Amino acid sequence: MKYIWDILLKADQQKINRKGIKFVPAKICSPYMEIAFDELNTASLPEDNIVEVNECYRFYEIFKDLFNINVEESKELREVLLDILLHYLGELDLKRGLCKTEVYKKFLMKDIVNKVFGEELANKIHYFEKEECDTLLNGLITLYNTGVSLQLFNKILRKVFKNSIVYSNKEKPKDMYIYLDEVWNKKLQNKIDVILDTFLPIDMRPLIFWNQHFGILGLNNTMRMDEIVMVE
Repeated sequence: MKYIWDILLKADQQKINRKGIKFVPAKICSPYMEIAFDELNTASLPEDNIVEVNECYRFYEIFKDLFNINVEESKELREVLLDILLHYLGELDLKRGLCKTEVYKKFLMKDIVNKVFGEELANKIHYFEKEECDTLLNGLITLYNTGVSLQLFNKILRKVFKNSIVYSNKEKPKDMYIYLDEVWNKKLQNKIDVILDTFLPIDMRPLIFWNQHFGILGLNNTMRMDEIVMVE
């Protein structure tokens, strides 16, 4: 983490509200780095969420007068202003790299939360982690551009359920066997429901297997007593 926008992204990853991060002027810092951590390779935020910053690394023209070393009065007020301005500048950093797709995803997410796509999706979207939401939103944009497809469904499923396997039935092409390699719980059930309802072609018939695989003749590792599911 070298820049203030790195800190904001790390806060998202650690599920810390960005507003809970406090930027303060560094007492000792390198002229070649913006963030003043004691350990250069640290991968997590401080426990107190206070981050020391060399505010003049990129923003000298903004802060040169605000934090002139010869000025002593109103120190607390100036530190509050520093925190507010660095949060604002960090958000600008993040928005500067946005493309059309990222803007579309923001509007899509807003519509989902506002129940434009139905109350069920609005209620279940909160079960997805940030990266998983990003995968869903990318999938929705692809869905608008190319239409529904098994390839898109498989791609989304594999990104959310990393170890999942999809099988097709040669005798009944519309039947799909989906092995998730997960122990069932309500959160995961809501996730797979969203993926099935949103991305699976409507004429397909999915059969879900959680942590127990079904037996396949000829594959010994799937034919284990008390560890398989029988399928008609």
